[in-house]
Amino acid sequence: MNRSVSRAVQIIQEIVQNGQPVAMQEAVIIAKNIFRRFPTKYERLISFLVDKIEHYTEPDSKAAIFWIIGEYADKIENSETMIEQFCDEFLQEPDSVKLSLLTATVKLYLKKPDESEELIHKVLNLATEQADNPDIKD
Repeated sequence: MNRSVSRAVQIIQEIVQNGQPVAMQEAVIIAKNIFRRFPTKYERLISFLVDKIEHYTEPDSKAAIFWIIGEYADKIENSETMIEQFCDEFLQEPDSVKLSLLTATVKLYLKKPDESEELIHKVLNLATEQADNPDIKD
């Protein structure tokens, strides 16, 4: 199984580096699932995934990259900047992306409180005061 997962990680890295848009959307979702199962084993893949953050346009792939950024915020140099760049579109995002972005912001704050205090206030205000979905408000 480990050989299969290692090969899958290698393929994901190749897909992301080659930048095929449709394949990238799926690759980041698969990468998230691999990270959930093997949290510390394939961290070398993180930098390739976050370098292409602007290319993830589908709701599931955006939610996946935000999960990755939140989960590994302390290992990603500019994690707060990456999350912050999506806050302006927070209210226009689908609910699944909003929830993932909100969760990532909280994880970021727990791992880097000094760098993300202003950001968490901004996202929490958007979520509690302007979002329509009661699950997001709560």
